[in-house]
Amino acid sequence: MLARYFLSVTRGARRRTLHNAYSGWASATSRVSALSPGTHFWTGRLPYSALNDHYYLPPPVQDVEQEPMPPDYELQSYWKQRFVDEKHFEWLGDGKDTILPHVYAFLLETRSSGLGSNQPRRLLHIGAGTSSLSERLRELYNSMYGEDVDERAIVNTDFAGNLVVRKQAAEEARRAVGGQQRGMRWRCVDAMKWRELEILRDEEPAPFDIVVDKSTSDAISCGEDVSYSHPDPSVHPSFNNYLEAHGTHGITLSPVEVLAIHLSSVVRPGGLWVALTFSSDRFAFLSSPGSMDAPIPRAASHWYLERVITVDAPTGAQGNVHAPVVQHYICLIRRGERPQ
Repeated sequence: MLARYFLSVTRGARRRTLHNAYSGWASATSRVSALSPGTHFWTGRLPYSALNDHYYLPPPVQDVEQEPMPPDYELQSYWKQRFVDEKHFEWLGDGKDTILPHVYAFLLETRSSGLGSNQPRRLLHIGAGTSSLSERLRELYNSMYGEDVDERAIVNTDFAGNLVVRKQAAEEARRAVGGQQRGMRWRCVDAMKWRELEILRDEEPAPFDIVVDKSTSDAISCGEDVSYSHPDPSVHPSFNNYLEAHGTHGITLSPVEVLAIHLSSVVRPGGLWVALTFSSDRFAFLSSPGSMDAPIPRAASHWYLERVITVDAPTGAQGNVHAPVVQHYICLIRRGERPQ
């Protein structure tokens, strides 16, 4: 019961931290910190958030009542309802000064290395939502490869079907005017469901070269850890292989690590995952290869964290109001084994 209680507090803390990061709100007297393994509890209001190496006590009941729980950002139902009316919203900024420079550098690197000469790199944008980032990616491809570039090299995904239908219609209209190469692709995909990513992979003529993730991994992190206890054709092959050999052990991983393992099967070796997150420890699991006695599938076998770049984020303050500096993190994650 105690473990279940603390898990509930942990999930609430993740959602509250994400909610505050998304809203751009911060104040000197009530502030949340980035969450990391072992310190998943809200560190907002003193005195119960005093720093130590142990679990924090939960806030008083009246404090919980005053601060309603933020939405379940990991749930498809939340986003489907939100996208009924939402036409545009930016999470952690529009990505123009954070994500795009690294996408551009990667495209330049692969072109100069002779990989496919001027063929556009295949890009997977996960959790694209209503951000303008997809349009900025289109503009970047037109600038990089020319106006006759095949925009279908850009695949935007979201698990909210109502949004995807809307976006597909817009791209079809663009294609009707400009020809088959005009128009990015949109697919309804839940990246936490391997079967859906597998279908997308099988539709593609080749693996993706680059993944773009603007806070999608943050939203996914709000979910519970994922457990597998027996082989199932709907789960990733690496999990099935392990369970067939070590079925009595089972597997429990964080949702973001499951995402990373899923993505490893749709991205080519040497490919890049550009992730913008509010947490410097979002991909801490890449430093945890796991036990050799029980070789549980781990994302560190497929990806390594090449670089983490700290950037100052908008605080939401207006006029002369002072607000503490809030930081976001650009994580460059490379598909393959870490160089020795």
